[in-house]
Amino acid sequence: MPANITPSKPQPKPRRLTAEQRDRLAHFEDTPDSAKSEAELLEELRLRTLADAWNRYRIAQNIRTLLPSTDVRRGLVTDVTDASPYKREYVGRIRDGLAANYRD
Repeated sequence: MPANITPSKPQPKPRRLTAEQRDRLAHFEDTPDSAKSEAELLEELRLRTLADAWNRYRIAQNIRTLLPSTDVRRGLVTDVTDASPYKREYVGRIRDGLAANYRD
């Protein structure tokens, strides 16, 4: 099976949560779901989705910073893979600019 070497379509850079949004999300984390209204649950879901997008962006940026295209120390790819939520192949795709591409 041939490898897919086409870069992924660049996606917009996500925004980080504002201080107010982070405070609101922390409030939701401290409140049991049974005590939340439908609107509050939907707002929590939106905030968690925004936070997750920002976290994925930061993970990709950290991987690219740790694994430049030049030579790296032996075992660094394994260390990065162990520290990230991704498998080795996907970490390599991020490093090579084939996955998790963002435009500013």
